[in-house]
Amino acid sequence: MRIRQRDLDSSLIGTLKLDNDVLERILISRGIRKTDDLNKNLSRLPDPRSLKDIDKAINRLFRALMDNESLLIVGDFDSDGASSTALMSLVLSKFGFKKINYLVPNRFEFGYGLSKEIVAVAVESKPNLIVTVDNGISSVEGVNLANKHGIDCIITDHHISPEILPNAVALINPNQKDCPFPAKNLAGVGVVFFFLVAFRKYLRDQNWFINKKIKEPNLANYLDLVAVGTVSDLVPLDRVNRTLVHQGIKRIQNNHCRQGLKALVEICRLDRKYFSAEDIGYRIAPYLNAAGRLDDMSIGIKCLISEDPKKSRDIAEQLEQLNIKRKNIQQTMQNEANSEVDKLIENQESDLPPVICLFKEDWHEGIVGLIASRVKDNFDRPVFAFAQSKSGEIKGSARSIDGFHARDAIQALSSLNPNLILKFGGHAKAAGLTIKRNSFKAFRDLIIKYFNNSFHIEILEQKYITDGVLSSKNMNLDMARSLRDAEPWGEGFPRPSFEGPFKIIEDKILMNKHLKFLLAPMNSPDLKFTAIHFNADIDQWKQRDFEHIYCVYELDINNYRNFESLQLLIKFQKPLYKTIQE
Repeated sequence: MRIRQRDLDSSLIGTLKLDNDVLERILISRGIRKTDDLNKNLSRLPDPRSLKDIDKAINRLFRALMDNESLLIVGDFDSDGASSTALMSLVLSKFGFKKINYLVPNRFEFGYGLSKEIVAVAVESKPNLIVTVDNGISSVEGVNLANKHGIDCIITDHHISPEILPNAVALINPNQKDCPFPAKNLAGVGVVFFFLVAFRKYLRDQNWFINKKIKEPNLANYLDLVAVGTVSDLVPLDRVNRTLVHQGIKRIQNNHCRQGLKALVEICRLDRKYFSAEDIGYRIAPYLNAAGRLDDMSIGIKCLISEDPKKSRDIAEQLEQLNIKRKNIQQTMQNEANSEVDKLIENQESDLPPVICLFKEDWHEGIVGLIASRVKDNFDRPVFAFAQSKSGEIKGSARSIDGFHARDAIQALSSLNPNLILKFGGHAKAAGLTIKRNSFKAFRDLIIKYFNNSFHIEILEQKYITDGVLSSKNMNLDMARSLRDAEPWGEGFPRPSFEGPFKIIEDKILMNKHLKFLLAPMNSPDLKFTAIHFNADIDQWKQRDFEHIYCVYELDINNYRNFESLQLLIKFQKPLYKTIQE
């Protein structure tokens, strides 16, 4: 394990003119170059009218509104898709649409996106217009079938565009070729938000709200949904996304959010006052995703749409039970995955292969992404985990590391081996693919060969990147609060972490898996800090023969009975067998 400090251009120090030198260095190392980059006011968001095809989409949607047409929203089965579906449905109804339905493909029967199969289902409800959210940019066949049935399609998506695009009325996707819209890192729900902002502006210019005596909706009131979808989809938190997430989290903290989110916050026993992006990623999103992984994502959408507190609570409790079931299935699969990795090590008679590919016929299709993620975290390698689908094919989820673009790797293999991969899509860190059952070994061998031919083995080196050594004078509650106030932290804008040597004053094992400490910085032995290391290697710890550790840690705030205290959150530790002087 290698620990290195984050790159920092020291010549930029002082440019932000912050009172907190530590925070300034942290922000500069994450790409902040001017004070205005820290402005998270909605007025700083880009103009959505620069989205390619926006006029075409607005004109078609306005015609549907004028003619009271039937509209069908086709979403996706993850939390970004659920948030996008809820946002589009709620806001369009506020604009005056009367005939709105939504349809989310069941991952086990229809797979991802606006497929021919899901269009065949959609046709039964006889919509005049289909609007996709968080999908559709690759749905050539699905759009063609919809057109054949006289159904127009508007595509809203954020995934990378293929060479051949669907023949839709309009394609709203900042990542399509020649789209000048500057915010390229939006999640699906972010694209929906900007689309709705543009459409509201058009309706306002047409005096629609005045003429129809409709109260013009404040779209900022829906940013709680945007925050949930953006964080859960792990898109980079650039300035635009940080603004959207910040504003959405503020609404959750102030209890100005969907009834379903209020219920989920309560069930997860989260402190609303201190609600953060991490709470979305680690607590809220898994509840919503459990519906799409095990059952039907429409349950998650109903939770986000519901305006009745009791109904919202009931649905949230359903999601809780699904999440418990998901955890149990995942634990069994994780144990089996660990055994499979052990076999790989034995077969290699050395180290693991650079890319780990796993497959078991009885694995749950909706859980393999979580297994891939966990194995990736444990071994710092790209991981492809496959499960048998009902169609007889096997579906895989990829989770990757910095330096290895999962979707590009799959695309490269597909180009070199046209009959190998049936379909695929995704991003740099997460992607999905479908292959034939008898193609698994071939895929495994080819993806390893692709890595060996294209990448250096050093990208597999496990490492922690920190913000350096924090002086003991800055290890205090005020600093922890300053870092908390600089939220949101997340993908592409990582939470600050520090490193340094400590003497162990006290230690205690909790629940046979966590470690609680009282630590003293080795350069300031009179100072004492409580610390906790979740999911530590307890067996190794019981055999320790050292009194000092070198840690990677975060400054955390422990809130107990409204009393705040500083706590070090240990992310990694290694023994020190000799004293280190500062």
